[in-house]
Formats: sequence, structure tokens, C-alpha cells
Amino acid sequence: MNRFFYRGEQRDDELVRLHGEDAHHLLRVLRVAVGDDVELCEENGLCHLAQITTITKDEVYCVLGEPLPSSETKTTVDLAFGLLKGEKTEFVLQKATELGVATLLPFFSERTVSRPDKKQAKRHQRWQKIVRSAAAQSRRSRIPTVSLPYRWSELMQQFSAYDYIFLFWEAEHQYSLTEFMHADGQAARILLLTGPEGGLSEGEVQGAINAGATVVTLGPRILRAETAAVTAVVITMFQAGEMRR
Repeated sequence: MNRFFYRGEQRDDELVRLHGEDAHHLLRVLRVAVGDDVELCEENGLCHLAQITTITKDEVYCVLGEPLPSSETKTTVDLAFGLLKGEKTEFVLQKATELGVATLLPFFSERTVSRPDKKQAKRHQRWQKIVRSAAAQSRRSRIPTVSLPYRWSELMQQFSAYDYIFLFWEAEHQYSLTEFMHADGQAARILLLTGPEGGLSEGEVQGAINAGATVVTLGPRILRAETAAVTAVVITMFQAGEMRR
């Protein structure tokens, strides 16, 4: 069943009005009819089964029914990753959203090839659409937050908000994530850090360690930056026990 998100101002008691791209998708792509069911989630995370009651030229009205269980993780996992070239950043945003990441924090550092430019505001709007679509497709209860790109020094200032900060670095050969965390049922907030195509410099890694990060390995093979970001999320979710139904 298809899932859509709506803002609080779109709801009047138990009636929700869908418009814009959501209404277009329902009417022109899915070709829904009155009486069809959809899943609706308010952006605060509350989801309901809903029934379509009225259709106009460019709007769809739905009545909320029974509540749906949340699909969000108990452990909050955020991902900070180096800006990547081309569509690779969009790939990471999409897959991390599907896997349950709460906040996405792209950054640029010494060896980052891709840099913010005059088109960054427009690019950020596209990122938000990608994340919203991925959240609906994967039946998330919330839409992850996507930040504007941080400088490395700015990103490290965010470390104090986390219980654990894991930096995945190709030069680390001894310690893996399994040495530092396990599924103990305790809620925590975790920040994962993966570098850009050119990797992080030793100075940047040492700065992160000084700021509270723990450096870990993803194994003996060198992964592409986008592969490393997605793999880091998968391993963390598994270790936290968040891959169970």
C-alpha cells in the first residue's frame, strides 16, 4: 500500500487534504478512486490507515482511520558523509533513508572533490525530495532531516549531542564496530562518519578523535565512498538490533 506524508496544516480533525505532487501521483500515476485506502503519516511521525473520500481536479481528501505502528528505530543513527561527485550523494541519501537513518549531514573537508556552490540551495531542495520519496517507499514513519553541507570543523562541534561517534577510516586495521557496541536494548544516539572520495586526512581524523570520535574499520578491503557510507549504516543498525522486525 502506498504511503504519503502531510503537514499539520493539511489536517482538519480527521480529514487530510493532499495536493501538489502527492495528489498528482495519486490521480495521474496510481489512478485512485473514492473508497481506496492509503497510508498517511504526519511529519511528526504519527501514521494512520486512511480512506479516500473526495477527489477533485487537483486534490485528494482522506479520512484517517486506525493508527499504524511506527517503523522508526529505537536507536537514533545519524550519518555524516563527505560530499560526493555526481549522483553519488543522492544515492547515499536514498539508501540511508531506506535503512532508517534519522539525520543526514553531508560535509566537505580537505580532500572533498565536490564543493557547495551557487546551486547548493536548489540542490538541497532536490535532496529533500529524494529523502521524502525514499521515506515513503520504505514505509518510514518520519522523513529524515537533511542538513546543508557542514565544514569539517563545524561538524565536529555537533559531536557533543551524541552518545557515540564512530569514524570509519580505511587506515584503521585493528578495531571494528563490534568491539564497541552491541544490541543491549538501550536507546542511544549514534553519529557515523565516512569520508569523501579522497578520504580524510590524518589531521582531520586526529581532530575528530580529540573531539570524542572512535575510529573503526570496515574491513580489509577499500570501499568506494558511497559503499562505505551505506555499509556503515547497515552494520550499525545490525549491531544495535534494529534489523529485526
